Amino acid sequence: MDNILSYLKWRGDLTFNESSFNEVDNLVLCAFTYLRLNEVLKREDVISIKEFYSKYKIDDNIFEKNQNNLLTMMSKSKRFKEILIARYVNEISEKQEKQFSAITFLLPNNQLFVAFKGTDETITGWKENFNMSYMNIVPAQKSAIKYLEEILNHTNKKVLVGGHSKGGNLAMYATIFCDSKLKDKILKIYNNDGPGLNNQVLNEKKCQEIKEKIITFIPKSSIIGNFFTNDTKIILIESSGLGILQHDLYSWLIDKDKFSYAKEIDTKTKELSNFLNETINKIPQKQKEKIINFIYDIMISLNIYDIELIGKNLLNNLPIINKYNFNLEDLKILKEIIPIIIKILKI
Repeated sequence: MDNILSYLKWRGDLTFNESSFNEVDNLVLCAFTYLRLNEVLKREDVISIKEFYSKYKIDDNIFEKNQNNLLTMMSKSKRFKEILIARYVNEISEKQEKQFSAITFLLPNNQLFVAFKGTDETITGWKENFNMSYMNIVPAQKSAIKYLEEILNHTNKKVLVGGHSKGGNLAMYATIFCDSKLKDKILKIYNNDGPGLNNQVLNEKKCQEIKEKIITFIPKSSIIGNFFTNDTKIILIESSGLGILQHDLYSWLIDKDKFSYAKEIDTKTKELSNFLNETINKIPQKQKEKIINFIYDIMISLNIYDIELIGKNLLNNLPIINKYNFNLEDLKILKEIIPIIIKILKI
């Protein structure tokens, strides 16, 4: 089954002048953001992908196999190797509960692609995701607006914006709330299985101004892209993964220079997504904040900084609840929320 690595083999020998930028190219560049960019790049650097590869230390970690193959193939392909990368930013702050990273690609076709990185494996990144359920704007979204405006203010080129996971949410949010005078430079926004937006944002006039340029790709059994509300153009796609694993962009199936489209969302995924959103929406804002902060505090107190350890440790340490001042209503909500989190993470 073909994925973005197959695409690089098939389409890598064609320049963007020979074959124009497409939705799969968008995903390839978004996948690039998950490399350990901070080990090579500084904000002021402007280097080609080929040069970046020569400085990058390939890790034989099995979990980085796809990323290593992606970089190797990009650096040797006629299509991607001469693309310049610039304006790298990486900001992580436990105090601000912020995880933000972005990079800009200077494409050979005289366009820019601004890519926002998705959530990393740290608890800080995931805490910020859940903060979106009760905050109108989180720190990463503020940074995304500032970053995009900075790029738009310093170029006359047309700009594409994209991101995977939380990066897709940031791509949408930044383009909605950036300076209206700059929006004409934006051609298209790619949201690759990123969470939606809250209703307040969707009802903003600024959202209506840019909405027609946003396209959202969601694997038919993925939960992530169905968080919150999304009334942008949504295209369902096929994936080789199961359940939450469909969020992995390497599982997305490719049909030549486009994704393999699915006809409808998986029934169980739709039911779980609806239940999750309904449960979250009915919780009062103050209780959302209290419960999310409580779960985060447990993670920190147990020295759990990797998302993969959440489910097992949370269930094994539920007695810690007794140390917190929870009322019966709080506990009732916890009883509903925790199993959902565990189910989503497939623990």
